[in-house]
Amino acid sequence: MNPLVKLAKTNLEQFVKTSQAMSVPQYLSAELAQQRACYVYAFQKPGRHLRAMFGGPLPRQRSLAEEIIHNSITILDYASRPIKKADLSSLTYAVAVLEPLHRISNKDHLDPENFGLYLTSDRGKSSIILPQRTGIETPDDQVAIAMREAGIQANQEVVTMYRFLVTYHE
Repeated sequence: MNPLVKLAKTNLEQFVKTSQAMSVPQYLSAELAQQRACYVYAFQKPGRHLRAMFGGPLPRQRSLAEEIIHNSITILDYASRPIKKADLSSLTYAVAVLEPLHRISNKDHLDPENFGLYLTSDRGKSSIILPQRTGIETPDDQVAIAMREAGIQANQEVVTMYRFLVTYHE
C-alpha cells in the first residue's frame, strides 16, 4: 500500500476506534516532510462510491504527514453518513497531493486533464476544481463550474485564477 494512503487509512481507523489521532511518525520520507496541501478521500466498496473527502488548496500544517493526519480525521465531518467501526473494512482510501499554486492570467493556461483550478474573487469567494474531474472537458467548463460552485458573478467580481498539478496516490 502506498505510504501516504496507509497513513490516511491507519489514522482514520485509529480515530474511529479510539477517538485519538495518531502521532506524526518520527521518521518521515522526504515527501512526507515537505509542507504540501492534499485531499484525503474515503471510498465505499463495492464499487468506488465517494463516502467523504476533505482538503484544501493551501497547506495548513507543517508537513504533508501532518496534513494527511488532519484531513483524514476531518473527512469524518464531511461523510455522507457517519463512519463507524463496522464500516472500516468496506472503505478504500486515496490521497491527492497538490503542487504549489501558480497564478495564471487567463483560461488558456488551463488543461482540465492535467491542471487543477483554484479561483478567488475580490469578495472573498473561492472554488477549487481538481484535474480529471468527471464532466469537465475544456478550460471553459472548468472555469464555469468553479464560478458557479463559488457563487461568483463574473460581471460583478474580479477573479484571480491559479493552476496546479496533482499527484494521486491510491
